[in-house]
Amino acid sequence: MKYDYTMHRTDAFPDIYGNGECPERILEEISRNRLPHGHVITFANEKGGVGKTTMAFQAGVALASRGLRVLAVDLDARQRSLSRTLEARHATAHCLNAKLPAIRSIRIDNTSTAMLQQEIARLGTEIDVVIIDVAGRDCPQARRAIALADSLVTPISASHYDLDALGHFDPVTHELREPSAFARTVLALRAEQLARGLRQAEWVVARNRVRSVDSAQMERIGAGLLQLSESYNLRIAEGLSERVAYRGLLQFGLTMADIPLIPQLRKHARKGRQEIDRVLATFDLPEPPETATPHRSETAPARRAPVLNRTRDNYVRAVLETLCPTRVEA
Repeated sequence: MKYDYTMHRTDAFPDIYGNGECPERILEEISRNRLPHGHVITFANEKGGVGKTTMAFQAGVALASRGLRVLAVDLDARQRSLSRTLEARHATAHCLNAKLPAIRSIRIDNTSTAMLQQEIARLGTEIDVVIIDVAGRDCPQARRAIALADSLVTPISASHYDLDALGHFDPVTHELREPSAFARTVLALRAEQLARGLRQAEWVVARNRVRSVDSAQMERIGAGLLQLSESYNLRIAEGLSERVAYRGLLQFGLTMADIPLIPQLRKHARKGRQEIDRVLATFDLPEPPETATPHRSETAPARRAPVLNRTRDNYVRAVLETLCPTRVEA
C-alpha cells in the first residue's frame, strides 16, 4: 500500500520562521525562477555522518568521467566539505600534472533561497548534471534543493538512528508508526508536486558505509527499509562500502577511478566497477553526446609556480600511504 502523500500537504512545515513557509510557497517560488538546465541530483539527509558529501563527490567524478558536464553545488556553508574536497582535487591535478575529470563547482553562502536557483542558472547553462550537497539540517535552502531534484539520494548507515531519521518504528512489532521530520519534508513536497501535476523526484535511499561486521544489523535495518520503500514509494540501493582508501583519498580530492589517470600511481590501480555506479544506474540520467570526451582539468597554467620534483615525490608518497600503505617503501 502506497503512502498517502496528500495527508502531508499542509502539516509538514510548521511556520517556524514566521514567514508562511510551506510546500505551496516553496513550489510557487521555484516556478517563478529559472529551472536548472540538466538533471539535478540532490544528496540530502538531516542526520549527519552518513556519507552525503562522499557520495556527492564520487557521483560527480563518475559522471564527469563519462563525458557529462557536471556542476557541484555546496550548500553547507559552515563545513564546506564538498568545496574543500574539490579544491584539493585541483591542487592534486596541479601538483602531479595530472589530467583528471573536471567538475565545475560553487559554494553558496548566502542564506537567500532565491540565490540557489539564480547561481545554478548562471553557471549551469551548459551543464548536463547538477549535484547538490545539502547540509545535515532542515533549512529553507535544503527544502528547495529537495524540491528542485530530479533524483534525491538519502544515504544511511547500519544504525537504528539512521533508520529513525527516516521513519519511527514500534520497538516491539517493528511496524512503521509515522514518518520522521525529514521524511515529512520530502513527502510534503512530493504531495504538492503531485497536486500541481509536476514530476516527482526519484527517491533513493542508499545503504552506505556497510562493513561485513554490520551484516546482522543491516538485516534488521533492511526489514525497516522495505517498509519505507513500500510506504513512501522510494528505492533502496547499495551505496559505498566502508573502506579506508575511500576516506583517505578524499583529502587529496581523488577517487579510486582517478588512480589509473595519474602516471605515478597507475600501477596501483584496481580493476572493478565503481560502487557509485550502482546508485547512478537507478536514475534516468542524460547520455553524453557521441562525440563527448571526459572533461579533464587543465594542466597547470604558466602563471602558477612550478612544482619542485621533491614536492611532487612527497605528494605521491602521501597518496600511496593512503592507497596501499604496505607497499610504500621505508
